[in-house]
Amino acid sequence: MTIPTLPSFYDMQYTVPANGRMTADSYLYNDQTFQALNLAVILLNGLVNSAIINNTIVNNGVQFPQKTTVEITALEPNAANGTVWFNTNLAKLQVKTASGVIETITSV
Repeated sequence: MTIPTLPSFYDMQYTVPANGRMTADSYLYNDQTFQALNLAVILLNGLVNSAIINNTIVNNGVQFPQKTTVEITALEPNAANGTVWFNTNLAKLQVKTASGVIETITSV
């Protein structure tokens, strides 16, 4: 999702002197500003929610999806190269490589 740029501020008559209501230009300006800011809020809320994994706020590192060997094997055919999982059976990270093979990341 892309966020549109806010409309440029321009000198306009904001209200109609006779009745004090907003002019058509000011309605349009406010509507465009609201839509852009609302999309920004939706995007930011999505980022904040994505930082909550298994009811734990992750703010000092990255937590990979935790899957069993069976689950990883089932996901692998449709997973993009570079996908990373934490294998709960092995207690190790696994990655689908460019060659399409799942490799286990081991300590040296």
